[in-house]
Amino acid sequence: MQESNINDVLSVNDPVEALELDDAFQQHLRERGTYAKHRVTLSEILQVHRLNPKLFVNPSPTGRAPVVMIGATVAGRFLCIPIEPTGKWGIWRPLTAFEANAYHREKYWGE
Repeated sequence: MQESNINDVLSVNDPVEALELDDAFQQHLRERGTYAKHRVTLSEILQVHRLNPKLFVNPSPTGRAPVVMIGATVAGRFLCIPIEPTGKWGIWRPLTAFEANAYHREKYWGE
């Protein structure tokens, strides 16, 4: 399988203008919050989106979230947020969020 570049993915799925943070996603965050690296708030996710994140093709083989949004919160915490298109122009849905690891930080600073 040929690796896509982020511009190909975004041209098919629209820019990331807004995030859809529905009740199911909020419940997911509460459930995953028992794991330290997954303790992420809605406020932090919105901060990453607002503070000029970088977008990358998601290398995950599941293919549900074609894009990974990586960026910092106002406190300097780096997060990785896999997102999927909603079908509404410019609106994407986070599937989860977690603290960025060394791989994600390298992608963020390297591009």
